[in-house]
Amino acid sequence: MEMRHAQQISIVKILFLSTFLSLSPLSAFGENVTLKFEDIYDRDGNLSEVISETDKQWVTIEGFMAPVLKAGVKFFVLTKKPLEVCPFCEPDAEWPPDIVPVFTKRVVTEVPNWRRIEVTGLMSDEPHIDQDTSFYSKFRLLKSSFTPIK
Repeated sequence: MEMRHAQQISIVKILFLSTFLSLSPLSAFGENVTLKFEDIYDRDGNLSEVISETDKQWVTIEGFMAPVLKAGVKFFVLTKKPLEVCPFCEPDAEWPPDIVPVFTKRVVTEVPNWRRIEVTGLMSDEPHIDQDTSFYSKFRLLKSSFTPIK
């Protein structure tokens, strides 16, 4: 009887461990998924599958803050390269091909455009139109925070 009980416990342990180990790194260990712009966009500028694969997961990415669209908003655009002029503010300006819309917990304090920042946020693959700026995004980071990189 004791042998059978020990076998049942072993089976339960194996099932638990196999389930635990099959989870994504984020789910299993509570870590952020680190992304690069190259992970999000392919060479032609199309969105990659990583957007849907990381939906509802915390991700971290580095880049540059584009000039904020409007004072007092909780939103900015992260770009791969620094921008000197706000391309979203001028009708004839060319938008960068690779951007990440970032929605923050607090009103955005602008960081100089030459300063690299690290952003951590909750990935959302649902299309969205921002009410304050009318900015349309196919995906975005929510509940985000950012820090300048030294």
